[in-house]
Amino acid sequence: MSSKRVPRYLEKLTPAPEAVRIVASRVKPVSETCELPVWEAVGRVLAEDVRAPHDFPPRPRAAYDGYAIRSSDTPGRLRVIGEATIGNIDVKYRVEPGTAVYVSTGAYLPEGADTVIPEEAVKREGDYIVVDKQFPPGKNYDPVGAYARRGQLLLPRGYVLTMLDVAGLLDVAVTRVKVYRPVTVGIIATGTELFEPSDPAEAEERILRGEVAETTAKLVEWAIEKYTPWALVAERVLLPDNVDTIAWYLTRQMRGLDLVILTGGTGPSDVDPFYQLAEKLGGEVLFRGLFVKGGRPTSAMLLPEGPLVIALSGHPVSALHGFIRLVYHVLKHMGSVRRAAEPPLQAVAELAGDIRAKRPQPVKVRLYRENGMLYAEPLSLERQQSSVIVSNVEADGIAVVENRQYSRGERVPVMVYREPEERGSGGSPG
Repeated sequence: MSSKRVPRYLEKLTPAPEAVRIVASRVKPVSETCELPVWEAVGRVLAEDVRAPHDFPPRPRAAYDGYAIRSSDTPGRLRVIGEATIGNIDVKYRVEPGTAVYVSTGAYLPEGADTVIPEEAVKREGDYIVVDKQFPPGKNYDPVGAYARRGQLLLPRGYVLTMLDVAGLLDVAVTRVKVYRPVTVGIIATGTELFEPSDPAEAEERILRGEVAETTAKLVEWAIEKYTPWALVAERVLLPDNVDTIAWYLTRQMRGLDLVILTGGTGPSDVDPFYQLAEKLGGEVLFRGLFVKGGRPTSAMLLPEGPLVIALSGHPVSALHGFIRLVYHVLKHMGSVRRAAEPPLQAVAELAGDIRAKRPQPVKVRLYRENGMLYAEPLSLERQQSSVIVSNVEADGIAVVENRQYSRGERVPVMVYREPEERGSGGSPG
């Protein structure tokens, strides 16, 4: 049993950046690594620097479709003796005086050639080409090592690998990378009033009589899978507000995980399990409540010989706010991430209305694009209430603002979850 008193009420609200620092000071990042084929490592965190294993290209490579020739033969009439195409390593032709070899972009140059003439710069006459002007040596091909030199740093440790990275690495023959193991996450949705919808007719009936379809834990799982691909949701369960049942899951079923997220049950009432779990399991409460509006009861504790536990609000947008402000950054720390692939706040929009925020908060916004600019129009105050969950469908994104007054025309970071409406002359091409 912990010797410290577990706060039942939100006695002190911790700013989100401070909460992240507290967790980072008490939780070690994952250290286990493995080697994977680079094409299987998308979304994983690099555990060591990636360096070029060779000078690349290892031989001069054509930069255009055209003809490999000797520059000293221009201008002149040259006989085409064959072709060299990309993917063909053993070029069987050698460019001798008065000859040319057709090359495609990316093909290795045949021996004897010192320049490439673009296809459109010559006149083809049967087996011959006519070159009307002088071409200097070294034109229109990439020399040895032009793309990367052996030992050159390509990607540093701590970067999350993207598919575009994979394309770039494979182009210079990097086929294996060392990565950290995934951060393992469990999600427990708490609430006796909640149910997992399966049959539409039954779900409609249950909702109308006062039960609540569970969506918050699913939303958190979606956010983790989309924005923190280096984390793996190992299990998601729905449990009633029963401290003993939740405690069993934390200490048995999910004990070996790195992080367990509770959705709901963060308040001070007799049915809220967080503070009771901390007392029952001897958890070290790292903080109890965030200085935010939307997710204020967000809390965290460390269990003895167990996972880090973060409790988020049961309201979907408030829980998502907790993910953006806290969980995302905690998972970056736990995953040894220096630069992630796609942050949740991937856009900046100009406000089309005023916002007055007394605490950092999420604001539901309609998004539209006009004359190439992205604009965020806040929903009305009544539609911002956490209890009005249906207003989520009226918005296209969530602006994340700090505790101050915002005026029309200011720019704010936005999580975009629907393509903005096109207005005016700024429509998409085609």
